Amino acid sequence: VPTRRDVLGQAVSSFFAPLVIGTLPANALEGCGRASHNCIRTAWVAPSSITTPLGVAQTIRDVLNTYPQKGQAGVDCKGWKIVNDALESDAAIITLEFKSCVGPAALAINLGQPFIDDLKLEIGKDASDKFKVNVLSKSRMGSTDVSVNRKRLIYLGNQLKEKGWSVPDPKYPYEMSP
Repeated sequence: VPTRRDVLGQAVSSFFAPLVIGTLPANALEGCGRASHNCIRTAWVAPSSITTPLGVAQTIRDVLNTYPQKGQAGVDCKGWKIVNDALESDAAIITLEFKSCVGPAALAINLGQPFIDDLKLEIGKDASDKFKVNVLSKSRMGSTDVSVNRKRLIYLGNQLKEKGWSVPDPKYPYEMSP
């Protein structure tokens, strides 16, 4: 049976745990469920000409700023915003929110409000010491996203490919081989 001290200690540590995000190691983004249809986790590798985290951060910001506020390919019609930009901190992460178009699903399920998706990008290094960006694009609600996360990542990935980055095709976990 836990004591009051144990319960209080656990409550305090869970309350303050989000405040120590700066100490998380690179590649600390959460994963997607194995059968997920609304979450994509991937990584983009910078060309060897980018030799500093600042260079990676600037390229990522430049590419994000090309993303249209009115969306593209029928997704993200209600815009996007940067929620937290800590690319130049120890955390080396940027978090964005994207708002869906308001179609029949949003009218029926979400009281006419757009669905919100989160995009998290974290700078790290790959096994060959090249800079990479760990990517997580995930819907907050529902069990499927009708390929919205894929369309968003394809757009951003194509912008990076034009700059010499290595960008795999985005895949949902259920599409990957076991």
